[in-house]
Amino acid sequence: MSKLTRTLALVATLAMAASAFAACGGNKPADSQAPAATDAPAATDAATEGGNEGGEETTTEAGGSEGGSEGGSAAVNLPDSDDTLTVVCWTDADLQNMFDVYAEDHADAKVKYQNCGGNGGEASTQYATYLNSGDDVDLFVAEAGWILNYINDDTMSSPLSDLGITKDDYKDAYQYTVEIGTDNNGVLKAASWQAAAGGFAYNADIAKEQLGVETPEDMQAKISDWSKFEATAKELKEKTDGKVKICATIGGLWQAFSTAKNAPWVEGTTIKTDVAREFTDMVKGYVDNGYVNPDVQQWTTDWTNVGLNGEALGYFYSTWCLGEGAQLEQNGGNAGNWRIVLGPQTFFWGGSWLCVSPNCNTATEASNFVKFFTSDAASMEKYALYSGDFVNNKAAMDKIVADGSNSNALLGGQDQFAVLADVAANIKMSDSISKYDQNLKDSFLNVLKENINEDTDTILSKFTAQATADNPDLSAE
Repeated sequence: MSKLTRTLALVATLAMAASAFAACGGNKPADSQAPAATDAPAATDAATEGGNEGGEETTTEAGGSEGGSEGGSAAVNLPDSDDTLTVVCWTDADLQNMFDVYAEDHADAKVKYQNCGGNGGEASTQYATYLNSGDDVDLFVAEAGWILNYINDDTMSSPLSDLGITKDDYKDAYQYTVEIGTDNNGVLKAASWQAAAGGFAYNADIAKEQLGVETPEDMQAKISDWSKFEATAKELKEKTDGKVKICATIGGLWQAFSTAKNAPWVEGTTIKTDVAREFTDMVKGYVDNGYVNPDVQQWTTDWTNVGLNGEALGYFYSTWCLGEGAQLEQNGGNAGNWRIVLGPQTFFWGGSWLCVSPNCNTATEASNFVKFFTSDAASMEKYALYSGDFVNNKAAMDKIVADGSNSNALLGGQDQFAVLADVAANIKMSDSISKYDQNLKDSFLNVLKENINEDTDTILSKFTAQATADNPDLSAE
């Protein structure tokens, strides 16, 4: 997700998770995400993202009941004793935009954002305190790295069937989102509004000046696998005397490299390090050769500045990074000199799911809200065009691409949906995630960065020592 502090307006258009952009239909800006979701932001992983200070609330009159997106006939089993829908998250990035769009068809609804935590990773622990506090909560947002901790705890989450929502509502969803939202007993507990496909966004001016690249097709040819990506990194270093790195951070490299492997961090109770070892060997070569700066941390000012200052050719981004106010614009994309390609391999980044609190007391509005953003093709198409986020509905996304209705001004008019459509369709995540993922990923990257000059065996040994200390129920290989 992305940072968002704007006042929720009664406005007709749509904006979402750190990825809204000015598309040809007059899209509204969304603000930035920090993880799908989710490494940084991802309500989308996205990530872990910065948000408002804890405890902030924003209430909006969200829009009437004229909308026809609530379909379905299953009964709503939770109460309607309160007239305000309260949605808990660590940032109002996506929610700001969602509230704006929802207001168009639900003018009489009252919807409130409740902040809980400074970023997605912190929220994984801070949510428990809030949800057990007795304070109002109807829906809450969870991200891929830690969603399993909540949907497998019936004291924290209720089945979507309590809102009259079933798996039949998600025939057009990207299947991995339904699998992840299903608990260990086969009960659907969460629904996502996004498919967090990723790509490599690059500065077209640098690419042309230093690499002779004229088009996205030319750029993709130069980085279409990891061998070519490294060769281009070397070329860029030589052309710029090392002043321009091929990508902004180790964290971005990790996301692109690791997610396509679809390999679990944990098997049984054993921490698996095969992918971490392979990546460590690769990234140590990048650092030793000056292709990436290990001191630049994601979601920091330094991370933003390498784009603004032309110190990196590009960033690995998820769709929620590509809108106005989101990462792409913050990192220098407001001049229209950026483009996006698939990069060395297809990958995804994070993702965000709406979950139902057992204490939900605005159930009918909660049901309407969830269906509006996670299962109704018409409203989701509208939201995608407003926000720039890749929504979790194949029919909606196929229509947008076929119509040619999306044009991202931050990408020089390029349609990121057309570039990333096949990526979204082939995301595989459900077999590889565990409740430990956020902790293990954060721990690995921290140890890697702090010990980058050590050999690979030492780095992995320090990582597993830290990981088993944090998770005593796990063991090293």
